[in-house]
Amino acid sequence: MINFSYSTRYAFHKLTRQFLRASYLLVLVLITCNSSKLNAQELNLNKELNQIEFYLADMDNANLEVSEAPVKWHLYHSLKVINGVLKEAENSNPEDYNSKTNRQWMYISLFNKIPRNKVTAPDKVNPSYDIKKDQILSELKKARKSIAGWSDLEKNNFYKHAVLANLNKRKIKKFLRVHSRHHLKIVNDILKQ
Repeated sequence: MINFSYSTRYAFHKLTRQFLRASYLLVLVLITCNSSKLNAQELNLNKELNQIEFYLADMDNANLEVSEAPVKWHLYHSLKVINGVLKEAENSNPEDYNSKTNRQWMYISLFNKIPRNKVTAPDKVNPSYDIKKDQILSELKKARKSIAGWSDLEKNNFYKHAVLANLNKRKIKKFLRVHSRHHLKIVNDILKQ
């Protein structure tokens, strides 16, 4: 085994840290480039909302191998998240926005994906499984109305996410799209029976 002097080990350690910083910076640049494709001035979740409406016909289906929750829970939860996030962003003070980011956000932003079974929904968007069709339709109507008010938000209106930290208007747009698609993929998997 080769014994390196202290100064050689220190130089190697310093070089490794610089490489990791450069890699981190590269990941941030990739995320920024990926995110910049989304126009923050326009929030279009029509495709996702139409899919939610389409899946209402199968809302009582479940498949425990895919998810503990039935289809109706995923539909309702997705809508509650859209409405809750947009309401909180509307009521936020843009001057209080803190742009710090974290690894979880970088992963979601880079891969446009939320890993399954890693996060538990907070109580305010974690309904019981006893959900009626009219509740989902009511949330769907609210979501369409909330999205219509998107252009009134300033760029640093924000939503404080428990795991992802503060999400400004651009990040909210990405989060809502990725989150909605995450649950729609689960619904699709449930219905593949």
